[in-house]
Order: sequence, then structure tokens, then C-alpha cells
Amino acid sequence: MKALRILAIVAALAVVATWAALGAHRGWTMTEVPVKKIDPITDIEFTEYDHRFVPGVDFLATGLLGSGALFALTIFISKLQTKSKS
Repeated sequence: MKALRILAIVAALAVVATWAALGAHRGWTMTEVPVKKIDPITDIEFTEYDHRFVPGVDFLATGLLGSGALFALTIFISKLQTKSKS
């Protein structure tokens, strides 16, 4: 049980670290990021899209809920084991 609890904590830390390292976007996850550019000849501003992954709060919430569920499962299992021993 202790190993699963440590795994749950490590997973939560990994999700937060990944979210922060890849952009920590406070909106929804994006797979295309708008980039404003200026045409060198006409000086007109236009938008192009770069294809890259930027995790949002949905990525963060899903990862933390998953690791929290794993941690809660270990608590539930340990309570069941103590009840069966008594």
C-alpha cells in the first residue's frame, strides 16, 4: 500500500511539473497556438498557427484527479484490510 501511495504522490508531482514545463496554460489544452506575424512587404499583421501541445487546466485537473483517486483507493483498501483482521 505504501508503494501505491508514493506512486500517487509522484504522479501528482509529475503532472504539475509537466503542466508547468510545457506552458502552464490557464485555459483549455491547445494543440495549435496562434502566432501573430507581420508581412514584410505590406506590413499587414496576420495570424499563423504553430502545431504544438500546450496543456491547460483540464490536463492538470485530470491528472490530479487520477492520482487523488489512486491515493484514495489505497486508503480504502487499507481500511478493508484492517476490518478483515479484526
